[in-house]
Amino acid sequence: MVFPGIVRKVNKSLPALLQVLAVICFIHYITQGVVTKVQKYHQRHYSQLTSPVSRPGHGGGARVGGRGGAINHSQRSRTTRSTTTTTTTTPPPPPPHRVMEEEQQRRLQLLHKACTRWNLGLWSSESTVNITEEERKALASVPKTPLYQALIVSEKHHLAVCPAARTGLQWLSRRLLSLTGKFDEQQLYKLPEPPSVIARHNFPYLSSWEKYPVVLAKSVTMLVARHPLDRILASYRHVLENPERNPNGYLHYGRRIVHTYRKSPVPSKGPTFEEFVRYLLEHESRHTEEAWQSTIRRCTPCHIAYNMVMHYETLWYDAQWAWKKAGLGSLNTTDYVVHRLTPEIRRQYFSELTLSQVLGLYKKYRLDFQLFGYTLDEHMAYAKPGEEALDPALMAEVSHANPDRLQNLLQEAEENAVLKKQREESEMEELKILSAEVSPSGTLTGERAPQPKISNNIGPVEVFSRQPPQEAEAE
Repeated sequence: MVFPGIVRKVNKSLPALLQVLAVICFIHYITQGVVTKVQKYHQRHYSQLTSPVSRPGHGGGARVGGRGGAINHSQRSRTTRSTTTTTTTTPPPPPPHRVMEEEQQRRLQLLHKACTRWNLGLWSSESTVNITEEERKALASVPKTPLYQALIVSEKHHLAVCPAARTGLQWLSRRLLSLTGKFDEQQLYKLPEPPSVIARHNFPYLSSWEKYPVVLAKSVTMLVARHPLDRILASYRHVLENPERNPNGYLHYGRRIVHTYRKSPVPSKGPTFEEFVRYLLEHESRHTEEAWQSTIRRCTPCHIAYNMVMHYETLWYDAQWAWKKAGLGSLNTTDYVVHRLTPEIRRQYFSELTLSQVLGLYKKYRLDFQLFGYTLDEHMAYAKPGEEALDPALMAEVSHANPDRLQNLLQEAEENAVLKKQREESEMEELKILSAEVSPSGTLTGERAPQPKISNNIGPVEVFSRQPPQEAEAE
């Protein structure tokens, strides 16, 4: 009979099958243990990096308390060739509502003017478009329909935002998560995944794409922009500069950039900023990291009717204004951290580039420059002359005036605060000198100069009381 023969074969091979099964179970058990340990390590490491208690540079008394306070410091120091400092300051008080409203209207008008001139999206018409050939090439890569999937929408709170990478995305995501009532402040810094990923789970896509225009028309719809070259530099420092800190960035891009663009020995495993810029100038941004793509491509501002343009440089004030406009009250921003690119940091990196390379970056992101009114003077000032011929037409196109009144006011406030501190230190030094001229018995040891009048009732610096500066015509 056939059946007994099969049984005998099964019985004969059973020990071998059991051995194979045991080996498979053992490998599965070991693998699961290793994966679990790695996940726990990354989760603990991530929570330490993002926890408001354990952030580097936040020692005793460093955290600014009180509602509306904020922490404002440069990028965290780490073992790389960059030299940064960590400072903690309280930002100046918000400007009057009139200033915020006027600045938002100016930013929106600048955006609408550019979209109208390009005959793009909601501002398209049958009129003849007068644009340059370079602009036409740049516009060819812009989506022709709105990318609603880039938005994080809270229909309940009448709030929508399109935050591109390296523009305060994680901080804004935490603020949106706080609106759900599911997380306290401690939990927001111990999330198992980045806040932007958790926010997408808690604010899913609407039921249909047709529903988006209806919901957005009743919401505060925010677009977050940042100076294109600062955004590129911040992304390079985060993703590529230190392979040990971000091995994934090195494996995906850094290794290929070094292999292709390194012509001479450089004491660095990761690509230099100059090598990274050469890579950007020779590749289409749409095939690279999100942070290297233009904001017009990511958020399609000519196809979506945004009613608020936020700038990373003034994000704390813009977010406060947005929360009030949405009827959400005062925004709790005691966790706000700005990774500032100081002039010293910009000089360190952009001094590696030539003027031609900086202008090449401007050409690549020219649409963002024109949409949001950013200038190029500082970055060009740090660049090397180079041997390449410069395009006079492109040089004439670059804007040299910063029309952002809010940013100008904040910069003036910081300068006034520095001057005030220097004045107080000078007065204290004069007091010490005068005190040293008087002996312990009260007799003068030398000719005493007239004692200056010292005011102990120095009021706050009047930052926003001056007349608004003459704004340059938006390009």
